[in-house]
Amino acid sequence: MSHQEVLTKQVFTLIDVLWSYGMEEVIISPGSRSTPIAIAAELHPSIRTHVHPDERSAAFFALGLAKADRSPVGLICTSGTAAANYTPAMAEAGLSHIPLIALTADRPHELRDIGAPQSITQNNMYSNYVKFFTELPLADMHESLADLIESKILQCSRFFTGTHTGPVHINIPVREPSMPDVSRTGLFNREQKTLPEYKMTDASVKPFQGTGLLLIGETREDISDIGGIIDRENLTVILDPRQHLRGFLKNAVTHHDLIFNVLSEAQYGFIEENVDFILRIGEPLTSKAANKFLSSTNVPQYVLSEVQEVKTYPVAPAASYIGNVSDTLEQIEFSGGAPDFKKWMSHIDASVKHFIDENIGDFTDEGRFTYDIIQKTGPATNFFLSSSMPIRDVERYDTLNVHPVYSNRGANGIDGVVSTALGTALSRPVTLIIGDVALYHDMNGLMMAKLEEIDINIIVFNNNGGGIFSFLPQHADKDHFERLFGTPLDLDFSHAAALYGFDHVSIADVEELDAELLNRSGRNMIEIKTDRDKNLFEHQKLKEEIGKMVRAIGT
Repeated sequence: MSHQEVLTKQVFTLIDVLWSYGMEEVIISPGSRSTPIAIAAELHPSIRTHVHPDERSAAFFALGLAKADRSPVGLICTSGTAAANYTPAMAEAGLSHIPLIALTADRPHELRDIGAPQSITQNNMYSNYVKFFTELPLADMHESLADLIESKILQCSRFFTGTHTGPVHINIPVREPSMPDVSRTGLFNREQKTLPEYKMTDASVKPFQGTGLLLIGETREDISDIGGIIDRENLTVILDPRQHLRGFLKNAVTHHDLIFNVLSEAQYGFIEENVDFILRIGEPLTSKAANKFLSSTNVPQYVLSEVQEVKTYPVAPAASYIGNVSDTLEQIEFSGGAPDFKKWMSHIDASVKHFIDENIGDFTDEGRFTYDIIQKTGPATNFFLSSSMPIRDVERYDTLNVHPVYSNRGANGIDGVVSTALGTALSRPVTLIIGDVALYHDMNGLMMAKLEEIDINIIVFNNNGGGIFSFLPQHADKDHFERLFGTPLDLDFSHAAALYGFDHVSIADVEELDAELLNRSGRNMIEIKTDRDKNLFEHQKLKEEIGKMVRAIGT
């Protein structure tokens, strides 16, 4: 059997077995050493491939696909630094429990560590972030080849779903010549397997007695059906903006960030006296103020996690439980308690919502723009929010709670935001809200919109720098702030829009932001010019006004 024959059998079997375990989409970055793997994916009759020349952006695009569909997505690249460029997205995937499959081509062993070109150490290069790593042997005629691949992918598949979900890495050394036999499509002959249902529930969950506070962060599963379980007089529910349950549980608290920012000492005391337990579900909340409250309260806290790697932030819980959220909540016995706290907290939340709706017209900052964007964007649109200010502003100014929200909050980086949003937009309408620095950071990601003809609306707040730093203590150091933190870029994004085939509109007045503009089809970029200092002032002004109103509400 020739080298081409055994190489073809290896890579075609690899791709077919991965497909049988659920890998239906693959992002390919062009390269020579990865030729046989890329061709195998391209020829597979049931795999949809996408080509992106920038590996870093490609990996975040795959992250967006997997984030939206919660299914494993493959990545194929050549050897060397191409593989290293997957690292940021693999880190985000690891912390967010997203099933990415990195298929990195590599030099054969005789070309490693001798100075051969495009050769770096690739084994375990994502070891801090992946759930599983394996290196395939060089393709040879040994009869165990197919069985070995079946065994390795079976081991990988344990991390495609369930309580251990996360990225995996398969390193594939390839000896030249690397062109496979494209006629051997008969090797794609497997049937798709049914992965185990994610139904594990921790049987040790104790009954919860008394008045409870439930804080629900982002979850991997759709929990829109749990309203009947947790809609109780003795349970107050707080929902993170990334929790899509917001569109189904109308009496939940969603303005918790503003509330916990402004409560008086007496009001905090009222919480301590009236809440018997706190149950944190899913990922930690976005809100810094809510997490500060959690880190200081004496109320016993418990965590219900979908994954084995329980995130204890901001404080270690008294106990943690692992399992499917809906199934576990159905088994928990909630008893006792009183409705007083829920009525009080719901009244404050409703008052904040009403205050924003009634008074937002007095403001012209990014918060006011964000409010109008939410109000005027159709409910079928999904928001993808950059880290830093966009997710915080939506959390603060969203009084509708009807739009599904996505964001990269595993590592909370601003790298790859454009690419992840575009991956999400491949299968659903998406509006990306982003700042100028984050857009600049992943401008290459815009190429996928052009290559794949992906419709997306991008709203970029161009305040000429890193706006979130104005809210941090370093803003007081005027001698060093602009150079080290403000970092003005002086960019006009109309040029980037033209380069990547986006229609571009620049506005500076909130009155220009109408529903027709926000709901256009196609590829659109709306650049909103704002002022960082004015934005800081008006954000703080609204917070102070809401604080006076909230503190006037009795206990």
